Amino acid sequence: MKIYASLGELPVGDRRRAVAIGTFDGVHLGHRAIIATARELGEARGIPTMVITFQPHPISVLRPDIKTTVLTPLETKIGLIADSEADELLILPFTQAFSRIRADRFVDMISSPPLGAEVVVVGENFRFGSGGSGTADGMRAYGRSRGIDVVTPAIITTADGKPISSTRIRRYISEGRIEDVAALLGRPHVIDGIVVPGDQRGRTLGLPTANVAVPAETAVPGRGVYAGIAFTPSGATRAAINIGLAPTFRGDNPQNGLRIEAFLLDYNGDDLYGQSLRLEFITKLRDEQRFDGPDALVAQIHDDIARTRELVTLPGTKPTAA
Repeated sequence: MKIYASLGELPVGDRRRAVAIGTFDGVHLGHRAIIATARELGEARGIPTMVITFQPHPISVLRPDIKTTVLTPLETKIGLIADSEADELLILPFTQAFSRIRADRFVDMISSPPLGAEVVVVGENFRFGSGGSGTADGMRAYGRSRGIDVVTPAIITTADGKPISSTRIRRYISEGRIEDVAALLGRPHVIDGIVVPGDQRGRTLGLPTANVAVPAETAVPGRGVYAGIAFTPSGATRAAINIGLAPTFRGDNPQNGLRIEAFLLDYNGDDLYGQSLRLEFITKLRDEQRFDGPDALVAQIHDDIARTRELVTLPGTKPTAA
């Protein structure tokens, strides 16, 4: 997949394309349907498929007062879009100036060289142009005069009839509903961070953990203990992941700050301090709780580890017998 970081990087010419447009935060099942539709239409017309997305997230520019969490950092989003077998990816820098482009000018931009959209696929709720004045219906009407076919696939819904959306996924993540999140994403939720020094308390208990620092905009699951997989520089290993305040030792004051601590089962690699670590969440084991003392906490952690070993299957391995 060819990647362009701005419109100016596109090669000069009048090449025509099938284009999928959206923020695509999470690249969830609904987003995948949009991209797949563009790819199918492109293949039918013998033209390449391009995905257009925006960086940073538009809400962070339009409403900086709102703390917006991001489901997929740019690097992760690029990888997921590449998996969709699109031919090209255009990452448009989203700035205040860009947000003020008139809706009709935006359609002109995507239909004209060097982009040359022949068919455009967007979600039914897609908004664009100054003040979000542009709609899918408006693009369809204006696009006719520009020779563009605009397609809006049916909204993908869950069994309860509710649409899949990034907003819904963010809420589920904050509530710790990890398995529901995976059903909407079509894969487990992951976070990426750097291993940093902690207070070494886990080591003194005989259960050393990796303390993971993540960017402030990361969509971190709600407080609790999770079974998952840690992807280290030397490979994947099962992980029992605690997200919370460590109330047994630090109290329940939120001002103490949320911590992400992962106990890596069977890890025998090098020291991880300063290394990147990806955590993949498979299921929630329990809520975070305060114990009467270290012995009770250690006993519970050993139980969490045993359940993690039972519930989590590493890539390329067979499930553990119950």
